[in-house]
Amino acid sequence: MSAPTTNDEQEHAARGPLWLEARSITKQFGAVIALSDVDVSFSLGEVVGLIGDNGSGKSTFVKILSGVYQASSGSLLVEGKPVRFHSAADARAMGVETVHQDLGLVDSMSIARNFFLGAERRKGPFLDLKRMERETSAMLREIGLGNLRAIGQDVSRLSGGERQAISIGRAVAFQRKMLILDEPTSALSIQETEKVFEFMRAARDRGLAVLAVMHNLTQVRDVADRFVVFYHGRKIADIVNTGQSEQDLAHYIIEGKLAEMGIEREQVDMGVIRAITTE
Repeated sequence: MSAPTTNDEQEHAARGPLWLEARSITKQFGAVIALSDVDVSFSLGEVVGLIGDNGSGKSTFVKILSGVYQASSGSLLVEGKPVRFHSAADARAMGVETVHQDLGLVDSMSIARNFFLGAERRKGPFLDLKRMERETSAMLREIGLGNLRAIGQDVSRLSGGERQAISIGRAVAFQRKMLILDEPTSALSIQETEKVFEFMRAARDRGLAVLAVMHNLTQVRDVADRFVVFYHGRKIADIVNTGQSEQDLAHYIIEGKLAEMGIEREQVDMGVIRAITTE
């Protein structure tokens, strides 16, 4: 059985111009194939939700886009030109900002110091803390985060949602083109989750391409403009958000399982599908 696909107009629908393309990306670790011939494109001004079971290749794909891993074969193109990210610094210099689950924030440092982490302002050989605090305040106000706590406070005093806001705001303020969020709402309250969604939409509306790796299908449905589904290292669906239910999205993953088992979808009753989902 062939993997589920979508028509071209759905697959390439986007709010803005195409910015990054991953073509035929394959990644092997010894005899293990983590990704196989994956094609995904990202356009400016859209939120793409990347979903799939554990072990589907989502994390490996994100690490390739963010320069942590290099593909075994395949290519990355930015604005139609081939690029190679040899490190996270390379990806960031090209405009890709990745917010990992640990957020990459230093608890013992202030909001301003974290905001400029890796891009510190200096006055001669010394850090220019006043300038960093002043510019942090201005940039946070510009992107709608002016009500955050005093920027001189340590990040350890922030809530999970506020920490996500700092990471997202940093990407927007430094004019990155693409923002990758790895499980941005894990361990957040409902209120904080919705606030993070607001920040993601704001980044999209400012013209960034946003990729959110999420396991919660209800949440990803609420924030994504498009869904990309991985199953065992392959892309099995790429669909525009037209109001699909959580069950609709789950069926793409289920069909990937059925294809692997050699079972025709039409031959399976709902009882079997329920059994597969609860494994």
